[in-house]
Amino acid sequence: MTSPKPDQASAHQENPYHREVFLGALRDCADLSGERLWVEHQQMQLKFLLRRGLKPSTRLLDLGCGPMRLGAAVIPLLTTGWYLGQDLNPETLAFGEEVLRRAGIAEQANYTLLASERFDLSAVEGPIDLAFSNSLFSHLNLNSILTCLLQLKTVLKPQGVYYSTFFLAGSAAEWLHPLERNKWGRAFDTYAHQDPYHYTRSMMAAVAEEAGFRMDLVPDFGHPTQTMARFRLRRRWW
Repeated sequence: MTSPKPDQASAHQENPYHREVFLGALRDCADLSGERLWVEHQQMQLKFLLRRGLKPSTRLLDLGCGPMRLGAAVIPLLTTGWYLGQDLNPETLAFGEEVLRRAGIAEQANYTLLASERFDLSAVEGPIDLAFSNSLFSHLNLNSILTCLLQLKTVLKPQGVYYSTFFLAGSAAEWLHPLERNKWGRAFDTYAHQDPYHYTRSMMAAVAEEAGFRMDLVPDFGHPTQTMARFRLRRRWW
């Protein structure tokens, strides 16, 4: 038996989404408008982005985009802009294409879907105004978060902003232990060393600084269990 290369092995242990379709249990659902997990998150994300400056001309990058839960709502609004969705699993993006067709969004609409490992954004054409992730960092270790930020830095406009959620641990002592969460009555734990991951604010700020960003928290996202971080490029004064 051939052993996987070390980088492949570690990547596939990080989370299950190389092999699992995100929200795949909903793929055969005839009417997603009746699914709370779909609708409430979709509207929460869309309303947040509108409050944060989404315009018809925005070039929006959705990192870890999944099967177009946000894309189906936002693409019709970008009449002169563009939606770029990145995900590591091509089958998740295939599910997303099905969602777009069901929503009446044509293949020729203002969007591009990109399947890429390690957040390779070399295929992105043109600078990005606004980047967004919902429940991406909750499935990534710090090495992958740093990779994400470094790759994003190559395409984000100097004044661009990246919003991304994560599970917050209140202190380093808390970070060591499983932390109980509850989402709409469903209890689960987050962890320091396995998916789903949690991080302290200072850990997230440190990885942001290493990548050339400054990070703060924004209070108005409304996710039942995750915290929204804002990343902006650090300014050079020379």
